[in-house]
Amino acid sequence: MQHPSYIYITQSSNDRRAVPEQIHGCQILETVYKHSCGGLPPVRMALEKILAVCHGVMYKQLAAWMLHGLLLDQSEEFFVKQGPSAGGGSAPLEEDDEDLGIGGLTGKQLRELQDLRLIEEENMLAPSLQQFSLRAEMLPSYIPVRVAEKILFVGESVQMFENQNQNPSRSGSILKHQEDLFAAEFNHLKQQPLFSLVDFENLIDGIRSTVAEHLWTLMVEEADLLGQLKIIKDFYLLGRGELFQVFIDHAQLMLKTPPTAVTEHDVNVAFQQSAHKVLLDDDNLLPLLHLTIDYQSKETKGTNRENVTPPRDVSPRDVPPSGWAALGLIYKVQWPLHILFTPAVLEK
Repeated sequence: MQHPSYIYITQSSNDRRAVPEQIHGCQILETVYKHSCGGLPPVRMALEKILAVCHGVMYKQLAAWMLHGLLLDQSEEFFVKQGPSAGGGSAPLEEDDEDLGIGGLTGKQLRELQDLRLIEEENMLAPSLQQFSLRAEMLPSYIPVRVAEKILFVGESVQMFENQNQNPSRSGSILKHQEDLFAAEFNHLKQQPLFSLVDFENLIDGIRSTVAEHLWTLMVEEADLLGQLKIIKDFYLLGRGELFQVFIDHAQLMLKTPPTAVTEHDVNVAFQQSAHKVLLDDDNLLPLLHLTIDYQSKETKGTNRENVTPPRDVSPRDVPPSGWAALGLIYKVQWPLHILFTPAVLEK
């Protein structure tokens, strides 16, 4: 599918005029498959041979996507695309609650995480993830949506790991160096004269299980997911009440007045001093926490975001009445947990 492929078919309308229809990419699989279900053996056998050749091209694309995270699809012929899913698509995907194999994550929950990344702001420690989604009109009817979701999950995971793993200590393969084994299994499927959904899904499940197991080890054990959840509880849900009590007493005078250009610096100094007073034992944690002072009011922000002219009584740079009204907290999430704890998630 690296080179554009098209097929033209004609359909008879009620007025018996031939109407040409142009299809391309994976749509060819669907068209040939439907016409191969006829009752004439010579026609069926010929179309099955054509379909087997077309499946060989699809397997090459799947191997590049699932084993190396590469989407070689300049002509938009594959059923996976870069970018968010179209809200007004002609064939919306059905909701799939099947477990994808990573801590109980379902297809529906995976799509919700993808939607959250739409509003993800730039992360200070790692670049934002590229988002991928399914192109529903390109998915053949004999490949279930649940299988397509697994293909999407595996490719995104491999792509994230290969492109953003810059730490030499984390060198290795997310597929545990089984790329050659899985590539051989794709080649075995390519040699089969007829498409077998059972064999195809078994291979997809095997790759998905390997990826999910590696991600579980990487996120839960190496990246200490439970520890990160405790940090969010302590600082975003005020779990460390004694820290914030000392901070309130220390910063009360500087935050009860409208903020100035140096308020943010002074507030962070006060926050660090408060942490030392309550004997915060993790010295590596403080550099990841940063208090912010937003000079622009929330009303003005919402007005500018919707490209609406602000009211006359609201200045484009309306200063909040006090520093407390402009106070915010930023936590720099370490790789690879930034795919879960996005700025949009932390804001909630």
